[in-house]
Amino acid sequence: MKRSSLALIAAGVGGAAVAGYGLSIGRDAWKSTKKNFLLILFLAAVAGAMAVPFIGGRELVRGHDRGFFGTVFKTLVGSALLLASGFVMGFVAVWLFVAYGNDNNAEVKAIALTFAAGATAMSGCVGLLWGLFQRPGRLRKIAITRSNDDFLQTAGIRETGGDNITHYDASGQALRFLEVHTDRLVFMAVGRRGKRAYIDVGSDGRMTAYSGVVM
Repeated sequence: MKRSSLALIAAGVGGAAVAGYGLSIGRDAWKSTKKNFLLILFLAAVAGAMAVPFIGGRELVRGHDRGFFGTVFKTLVGSALLLASGFVMGFVAVWLFVAYGNDNNAEVKAIALTFAAGATAMSGCVGLLWGLFQRPGRLRKIAITRSNDDFLQTAGIRETGGDNITHYDASGQALRFLEVHTDRLVFMAVGRRGKRAYIDVGSDGRMTAYSGVVM
């Protein structure tokens, strides 16, 4: 008697039956995908035409902590390519729309192309506006981070990348980073029971002073 695949799966009998059931599901899914391939591709192109220009516009202006080459190739060239890719995806979506609908009407094509160009341009503009909104906060954080890097170098505090000993100070004292408070960073002095060290932090997040090892 032929057994139900679901019954075999529930009973845990026979890997071959389970695999056969999985392959059957896969074949059905593939048939459905093939049947609706143009529609799926069209939807993917529409999604890309809306999302990619937004990312390109945002990344162009939101502010980054990059050097000269990073600014040129990642910020300027990379963002420009994303914006251009969005327009390409928009035109692909139009082509698929026409192909899927079997509509060769020139007026329909013109309307669709205009809509695609407008939608991708709007997406890019929204990305630009969102990037400009984020820019002041990001630049402020970048400036504070650079200031803190300078502070650590001046104070002679260096990271180890380890877990037990996370830092050394200028005197060579091993430190283990413990916790963050609103006004300070707390370290344990490794090898010196009960001793702590602190980095004072201002209200804006800038490091201001290193205490050295204290009680």
